[in-house]
Amino acid sequence: MTPPAVSPRTTVLILAAVLALPLAGALLAGRRLAEFTPFPPLLEIPTDHVRFSKPAVGAVAALLVAVALSWLVGRRKLAVTRNDAVAPPSAYPRKFPVWGWAALAWTFAWWTLAWTRWGGFEPFQQYTFFPLWLGFIVSANAAIERRTGSCLMRRAPRRWLALFAASAACWWAFEWLNRFVRNWHYLNVERVGALEYFLHATACFSTVLPAVAAVAEWLSSHERWNHAVRNGPAWTWLARRDTAVALALFGCVSLFATGGRPQWFYPALWVSPLALLLAAPVLRSRPGLVHEMARGDWLRAATWMIAALVCGFFWELWNWHSLAKWIYTVPGVDRWHLFEMPGLGYAGYLPFGVECLLVAEWAVGDRWRSRASS
Repeated sequence: MTPPAVSPRTTVLILAAVLALPLAGALLAGRRLAEFTPFPPLLEIPTDHVRFSKPAVGAVAALLVAVALSWLVGRRKLAVTRNDAVAPPSAYPRKFPVWGWAALAWTFAWWTLAWTRWGGFEPFQQYTFFPLWLGFIVSANAAIERRTGSCLMRRAPRRWLALFAASAACWWAFEWLNRFVRNWHYLNVERVGALEYFLHATACFSTVLPAVAAVAEWLSSHERWNHAVRNGPAWTWLARRDTAVALALFGCVSLFATGGRPQWFYPALWVSPLALLLAAPVLRSRPGLVHEMARGDWLRAATWMIAALVCGFFWELWNWHSLAKWIYTVPGVDRWHLFEMPGLGYAGYLPFGVECLLVAEWAVGDRWRSRASS
C-alpha cells in the first residue's frame, strides 16, 4: 500500500500554520483580537477596499494566460512522444437508476423552495442549502453509476460519509481565513444563535467535498476526457526539493501576510494551503499528486480542478436568489459578476479543486481515486 502523501503529523503542522500564522500577522500589524473572535461572525462588509484595479486584473489575467500557454505548449510536445490511444467505448451507459430520478426530483424541489418566498415555508427558508446539495450529490452519483456501474456512494459508503466530515472541517478552516480578509459575507443569518449557526453551517460545509468528488468521478468516467488531460505539461520543477522549500516558505509567509495586509494578500487564502500541501510530500520523500504533475500526468489534477469549477457554477447559481446567501467583496477584481461572484473570481475554483483532491485523498484513503479513473 502506498503511504499517504501527507502524513498525520504533517497535517497537524499545516493546520497549525493555517490557524496561527494569519492571527500572528494580524496582531503584529496592530489589529485587535476581537475582530476575529465573535461567533457567529459579525456582518461587517468592508467599504474601503478598491473594487476595481487594472493592475490586479492584469496580474490575474497574465497568470491565467501563462498557465494556459504552458499547458498548450507542453501538452503538444507530450502528445507527440507519448501518443496515447483513446480506449474503446465502455459497455455502459446503463439505465439511469430509479433512486437517481428521485434525487433529481428532490433537487429541483429544493431549488424551487430556495428561490421562492412562500409564506408557509418562511421559517425553513434559510435551510435549503444542505438538502439542495445533498440532492445534487446523490444525482451525480446516479449519473456515475449509469456510466460505470459503480459509484463511491454505493461502492464505499463509509468512505463517502467520511468525505462529509472532512469537508466540514476543511471549510471551517477557510472560514477562519476569511475572518482576516472578509472576502465573502453571509446574509439573512444574523439572528441565528451560536449553536444553531454552528450546526447548520457544518451541515452545509459538509457537502463541498462530496460534490466535487462526485463530479470528478463522473468526468473521469469519460475516456476522451481522460485522454485529453492525461498528457499535460511536465512541470518537473515541481518535484524538486528546492521548489518544495520555496513553496513551503511562500505558504507560511503569505499566510502571515494575509492577517496583516489582507487587501494585498487575500489570494493567499486559496493558494497558501495548497502550496503547503504540494510541498509536504516532496520534503518528506513521499509519492503524491505533485509527482504526477511533474511527469506530465494531469489526469487527477485537471479533473478535480474542472470539477470544482463546475460545482462553483452551481454554488453561485443556486446562491443567487436564495434567502440565506453570501456576497463577495474581493479587492481589485470586483467587476463583471456572474451571479454574485466577480468573473475573475471563478479562477479561484481551479486551485481549490486541487486542494479538494488532496484533502479527499487524506480523508478516505491513501491515493484515493474513483474506480473509473484507476
